[in-house]
Amino acid sequence: MSNRATLKDIHRLVGASNTQVAAVFESERDALTTIDTLVQRIGMSESQYALIKPLDDGFSEKLEVESSKLGRSMWHSHLVLGFAGFAVGMVAAFLLVRYGPALTINNPVFTYIALISPGLFIGLFAAGLLGLRPDRTHIIEIVRSAIKRRKFALVVNIDKHQSPTTIHNILCQYSTKVVEAAR
Repeated sequence: MSNRATLKDIHRLVGASNTQVAAVFESERDALTTIDTLVQRIGMSESQYALIKPLDDGFSEKLEVESSKLGRSMWHSHLVLGFAGFAVGMVAAFLLVRYGPALTINNPVFTYIALISPGLFIGLFAAGLLGLRPDRTHIIEIVRSAIKRRKFALVVNIDKHQSPTTIHNILCQYSTKVVEAAR
């Protein structure tokens, strides 16, 4: 029950088109049957899914298809949050140098250094935390564990015109384990 609430929360927060679903299968035949079902019932294209076979060394590329987009996003978040931290440090230092105690008024350079540095650090640290993508850890670990145990994994990237619930239900018919995450 809590799992379904979590799935609905994912869809509401990031949108269905930013959802990735992974399913674990005992055999390749089960995975291929599921792919055929998804293609027939939903019209899924070949570019939307990846079948990951046991002990596949390139499984991470199949999970993170758009790594250049992810890199740009991380670069952008570091620039924006780093600048925001810098700006907050500048404003705080300005206010202290202008209206603060005698120590900060008499030492403006040290005040700016003392406040800009932590502001910049906190902004960059926050961007780094966002870049870790803790929401993706679960799906990655499930797939990694499955292929190490010589099972097959199917990763589906949902398009905006497709229903995540329908895809999830189809995968549950054939799979032993189904997980979702924002991509």
